[in-house]
Amino acid sequence: MSSRKSSRKPKKRSQSNELFKNKILAPILIAFLFGGILGYVITQPQVNTLKTNEDVLESQILFLEERINELKIKESELSQSQTVVNTLQSQMNSNKLENAALSEKVSSLNSEITVLENTLEDNKVQLSVAIQDAEMSEAEISKLNTRLNSITKTIEKFENDKLLLVELRKEIPSSRSEAHNHWERVKDIAIVSDPTLGPKIDKVISMIDAYYDWIDQQPGANSTDTEFFNWIIEGNISGAINYTSEIGKFQNDALLAVIIRMDAAISLVS
Repeated sequence: MSSRKSSRKPKKRSQSNELFKNKILAPILIAFLFGGILGYVITQPQVNTLKTNEDVLESQILFLEERINELKIKESELSQSQTVVNTLQSQMNSNKLENAALSEKVSSLNSEITVLENTLEDNKVQLSVAIQDAEMSEAEISKLNTRLNSITKTIEKFENDKLLLVELRKEIPSSRSEAHNHWERVKDIAIVSDPTLGPKIDKVISMIDAYYDWIDQQPGANSTDTEFFNWIIEGNISGAINYTSEIGKFQNDALLAVIIRMDAAISLVS
């Protein structure tokens, strides 16, 4: 009997130990699970918030990088625009100086032409008298008549040259219609002075519409640097920006034609 009792006691102890362990482990397990759930509930929104903040920061970084690239492009365009503006300003200053020099040259040429005309008229009268009164051979008379005809033609050309010089001193027209009328009138005078001036004035006339189309598209006071830069580029591509320089070339060629005739006239009276 005693041996049976002793064999049952360990089982009871084992069961009580098991129950004791279960009683201890159950709360721990529950606490662990509760803590995990609680931690998830608390930390997950924070994780989501951090993820959202990270996405926002990445978006802001991308935006700033794009903005930096845009600013670099604008800086480059601004630098190019400034270069173009400086070039145009330099060209404008040069044009002003050239116009002032042209005006002085035209005034001087007008005075010289007047002196030459008077001298030619005197020579014409003298030659006419000499041909009528002098006893000369036919060859000598023919030579004097040739010279007389040259003087007469030169005087006639000088009258046209003076009209051309007057037109060259005028300001460049401010409107399209005025420009067409002005340069067509100049052409009519120029080709009488020198027919080779015709193609040169035609080039100026051919650029009138392109130039005034470009001027009509000029950006306003509130335009951006990019818009102004693109406008300048368009003027270069179309060639409209070269309108005034072509006028300058024609003016120089016209003056040269007058000067050459004056040199020829001097040889007639010398």
